[in-house]
Amino acid sequence: MVALAVAWAVVLAAGIVWSARRGPPTAREQTTIAQAVPVVDLASAQIAAAALADDLAVVAVSGLERTGTCAVTVVRSGGRYQRVVTAAVAPGTELALLRRVADRLPAAYKVAVTTATGPKLKGDAGLFVALTGTVPEPGRVRFVADTGDCRPEAEPPATGSEPAGPDPAATEVLGRLRVSAVTWTRHRIACPGGGTLSTVEGVGADNDLPDAIDAALGTVDGRIAATADLYAFRSGQTGVMVRIEGSRLVASATTGC
Repeated sequence: MVALAVAWAVVLAAGIVWSARRGPPTAREQTTIAQAVPVVDLASAQIAAAALADDLAVVAVSGLERTGTCAVTVVRSGGRYQRVVTAAVAPGTELALLRRVADRLPAAYKVAVTTATGPKLKGDAGLFVALTGTVPEPGRVRFVADTGDCRPEAEPPATGSEPAGPDPAATEVLGRLRVSAVTWTRHRIACPGGGTLSTVEGVGADNDLPDAIDAALGTVDGRIAATADLYAFRSGQTGVMVRIEGSRLVASATTGC
């Protein structure tokens, strides 16, 4: 009996060591922000590609945004990050876009679309990265890939963003709205099949807003969406979107995968 007990203890110890070194994580806190970011980026690129697949939408991708700090343990702090993919579609077709995106994402993500409390998409990209899709206003669908609360953070991750020069298409739209961009930033993520999805984004000054974007811009070729707060159109391989975010006007030009 003693020999069996000792042998069983050795087996348990070996199993614990193997699981700690090679076993898959069983909780979000066992993974780091650095491990989660590639999953966030891949899922964001897949969402953008799915939304663009039939030329019925224009998208803009954000940088990797820190959404807050948290505590992994009493003595160990952590972080939470997300990347946002904003899609513009014809008002009234937001639910159809959510369903198309859900159908085109990998089955392993277990994506579902519900309508009980408004159109909503939910999924799991793996490694505890949550995917959501909501409709904050007519014509706009907001997809988020979120690292969740809370993961250890050894150092700030690469955001995929950098200062950029003015984009000609976005600048032209801002000029027609009589708004000047204060900052220009480029956000990049790698595409699933190779290449890069790139959004160049110009942000106007605080409270420098037009009365109604659709009235000011009228009708342009390739128009996808037009409301008082959102306008989007396709110009060749580039998707151009202008929208109100809080108290600022944001114009973006995106080249897809």
